[in-house]
Amino acid sequence: MTNRQFSSAPVTLLVAGAPAPEPCLPAGRPPGPLDAGAVRAALAGAAPRPRRTPERPARAPEFVLVELHRRYPPEALRAALRSVLADDPAGPAADLLWQRTVDGPDGLDRVLVELGRSLAGGPRLRAVLVEEARDATGDGGRHDSGSGAPDGGRRLFVGVAQGPLARAAGVLEELREALAHPPEPVTVPTSALQRELLRQVIGESEPGGRHVEQLSWNWHGPLDTERFTAAWQSVFDHETVLRAAFDWDEHGPDDPWMVLHEHAVPEVTRHRHGAAEWEDLLAADRRRGFDLRRPALLRATLVDAPPDAGEGPATRVLLTYHHAMLDGWSVRLLLQSFYRAYLTGGVLAGGQRRPDLRDHARWLSGQSTDAARQFWSTRPPATAVLPLAPDPRRRGSGRARRRLTPYEAVRLRGWAAAWGAGESSALQAAWALLLYRAEQTDRPRRPARAVRVGFAVTVSGRGIPLDGVERLPGALRNPLPISVRVQPGTTVPQLLAALRDGVLDLAAYEWVSPGQAHRWTPGARGQRPNSLVVLEHQPAAAHHLRLETDLAAHGIHVESPAPAGTLTSYPITLAAHYDATGGLVLTTTHDRALLADRDAAELLDQSAHLLRSFPDLPSGLGTTEVLRSTLAGQPAPRLGEPAAGAAEGTEPAAPAVRLDVLRRAAHPGAGWVLLLPPPDAPHTRYPGAARDWPGPQALGVLRPAGDDPPPAAYRPVLGPLLESRAPVALVAPPGLGATACGIARLGSPAHPPLVVLLDGDGDLTAVAGLLGGLPRRR
Repeated sequence: MTNRQFSSAPVTLLVAGAPAPEPCLPAGRPPGPLDAGAVRAALAGAAPRPRRTPERPARAPEFVLVELHRRYPPEALRAALRSVLADDPAGPAADLLWQRTVDGPDGLDRVLVELGRSLAGGPRLRAVLVEEARDATGDGGRHDSGSGAPDGGRRLFVGVAQGPLARAAGVLEELREALAHPPEPVTVPTSALQRELLRQVIGESEPGGRHVEQLSWNWHGPLDTERFTAAWQSVFDHETVLRAAFDWDEHGPDDPWMVLHEHAVPEVTRHRHGAAEWEDLLAADRRRGFDLRRPALLRATLVDAPPDAGEGPATRVLLTYHHAMLDGWSVRLLLQSFYRAYLTGGVLAGGQRRPDLRDHARWLSGQSTDAARQFWSTRPPATAVLPLAPDPRRRGSGRARRRLTPYEAVRLRGWAAAWGAGESSALQAAWALLLYRAEQTDRPRRPARAVRVGFAVTVSGRGIPLDGVERLPGALRNPLPISVRVQPGTTVPQLLAALRDGVLDLAAYEWVSPGQAHRWTPGARGQRPNSLVVLEHQPAAAHHLRLETDLAAHGIHVESPAPAGTLTSYPITLAAHYDATGGLVLTTTHDRALLADRDAAELLDQSAHLLRSFPDLPSGLGTTEVLRSTLAGQPAPRLGEPAAGAAEGTEPAAPAVRLDVLRRAAHPGAGWVLLLPPPDAPHTRYPGAARDWPGPQALGVLRPAGDDPPPAAYRPVLGPLLESRAPVALVAPPGLGATACGIARLGSPAHPPLVVLLDGDGDLTAVAGLLGGLPRRR
């Protein structure tokens, strides 16, 4: 090795000594730079060590430690180190390159001591990239130690061990050659779905966290941050997808591609209790997004619980990731691996997972699109989607959440199963009914007609014939368009069956992107579904119970992770997931520029109301009657129309009058009995009497939000009922007769509602007898 050969990477010889028990570090700072010839001369001049005698114990294998004075990217360093050790009998280690932050000369010495010790019994080559800590003033924190550190305080030290000292010069020469001629990066083509997601986020002028997903849960028990980080590092080392990033040509016609890196470092941040509000932290972390050109498109944030928590130490854990690289199914798979690594001290046994994203890309490249084109060419396009009216004055995204109790969720699941469907079909049926209702509302005073409504549903993307795909982490979850024909007489069970069959038809084409499906659908004319319905898919956790038991042995209990809601490319997304108690949580995320907060909240409320009502509906009830009996008094959202005088981003104003349904009609067309409570009546006055209501009519209470509202305030609630053919009766106590008559005038003069005035002793049984003799309205 000559000076010319090593001139591109001058070195400083630090020490040639034994790595144990203490390396022979220089007392002062290292000498000035020495070239490779000087290093070789120093190594060659090292005297041989005496053989072991009883009086003098043997010294550990000697090593040499040098500093390289040239900037190299960490990925290039790791690749070069692995290349040099490719033929090593022990094989390359996972942590050949360390990255450390030090504070002052003593901190640097401690790191070099650690590096020297690591060479005993380890690989014959290891490096550490040291960065000096920044001080409180934020000026870079460089201490005036005369170190002359290159690259703004970053310094690279390389240790060589194993074998004669003279061999170290040859190892350094191999390292120089590897650094001078780095290998070409491994690239993988992106899928059609990934390309469509990337086109939506690359070049965004305002990063808003689109396609950034979050999972959070509570960790009860001790949490060692160093062990937590080491466990994720081990998962990163085993999972190709966590070391992948995207790259693209800003001005070229080529599609983006994935780059597989040799190494990636997980980002783990811990906050003490009170450092940030949880919701603010969620929003800030979402807006921060990711640099898609760098690997590790997943990061973790830890937030400590109050120190005086009654159940011992607890930590809130947040995982944030990008959907162009990972989906919820994948992150749950990775989480299982992380728990196993944490239980074993931060080290995950085994090699890299296969299949991985390379195998999936290879499978995709072998698929012919002929059958998929034929399938989508026979799919009828939707004629009605969620109507929107863009308003550029509204900015940002909105989120809202509602919850079905565990009892309500069990009832819904059992009811859907009785009709041969799942809760996902029930969720889709509720959304289809709302789209049908919105379309009919846009055609006031016209007869109801059949409509083919359309929206998007998610498929797991793992229903493909690829061995091991259910254990493959990647961006496989896929939104695909679906449409269903809804007629006035369509029953909910018929709607369930149609949606179930439609999703089953998609199973063979889960790998087709939504853009491809749209292009292949005839007559779409640019009419894309603008709403997405998601039931979170989760992998089968065969070893979950064992993991829980093992964690419990360490005093740790972890809850089931819950998604926070993701802003997708659709104007509104309705997502459902089960929480730790078995409740079904509904979350909407929407783009405020396309949908007002008030309208999104109404759609969410009505979705939850329909899901609660489905198990109680008569099976033969048609769509029109279902909507009248369940959503009467709840106005259809005037989509895209901002509330007058309301500031966007605030909660929608409460309605002036609310209709509380106490008992549903015994059969379609039975009509309504609406009670006007006295101003001082408690909310518990009528629900008890409703249990003894003998009539077939639906029974409800009109509850004003304020004192003595005018009759016009009842119009939004009563409009759908007064326009129907079913009889309506208003029952008023003493003192509210004039109000009841004023409300009755809101109806059609040809079919006005009946007004029943109660005396002080009147009861609902007498009202039922009176209404029983009335003819049905025609």
